[in-house]
Amino acid sequence: MLEARNLRKEFGELRATDDVSLAFGETPGEMVFIVGPNGAGKTTLVNLLTGLFEPDRGSVVVHTEENGTTVEEDITGMAPEDRVEAGLVRSFQIVHVFEEMTVRENVRTAALSRYDKTLSMRTLDDGHAEVEGDVDDLLARFRLEDIADEVAETLPHGDRKLLDVAMAFALDPRYLLLDEPTSGVATREKEYVIETIVEASDAEEVTTVTIEHDMDLVKNYADRLVVLHEGRVFREGDPDLLENDPELRQVLLGVDE
Repeated sequence: MLEARNLRKEFGELRATDDVSLAFGETPGEMVFIVGPNGAGKTTLVNLLTGLFEPDRGSVVVHTEENGTTVEEDITGMAPEDRVEAGLVRSFQIVHVFEEMTVRENVRTAALSRYDKTLSMRTLDDGHAEVEGDVDDLLARFRLEDIADEVAETLPHGDRKLLDVAMAFALDPRYLLLDEPTSGVATREKEYVIETIVEASDAEEVTTVTIEHDMDLVKNYADRLVVLHEGRVFREGDPDLLENDPELRQVLLGVDE
């Protein structure tokens, strides 16, 4: 389980997160969506969880099972790259891929970094067969096998998003944090992108924490909803809250009922 404990982050007079406490992954493979109006603190929270920002107060804790006993590890001061080793992996709102490389080469590069290998004549060994097996699996899981040899910069935005997430998945996450994975994706492709991510996460029991603005996607795919407002947890629970809570609808949509 990944836990935020009383996380606070201030930028000057702005309190971006205000004593936020949340737990993710009590059920492995849980799909959590974080929603809220602009400036609610959503991206700041993800940045705190993944180590891009250090909190002014509070902590980030990972719970693991060792010999039937739950062990807590405080990772608050841990560098982002070390959090990857602890199972925390993220993608950003802006796609980060190697534009001049093929889809397969992009996924392979991420997989090689997980195995601490490089692709060269001096390092080719039997271990690379395992890497290539992982690459093939990821290409299939993210529905990229038919375009594996296409150059990344030529792909439509939806496929670029899936490639970005597939590269994150190659790092073997236990917790995958996604900042608006459907941002900039055509409406007709959004469900395809989210559905692919959900299926991949379910298959590997990866807990996914996703910032999303499309409420239809949230209603259709969330196991749990977290609503942030003015840096605080405003609501947490079943996505049916989007339909049944007038105060929540007013905060998110400006709808008075």
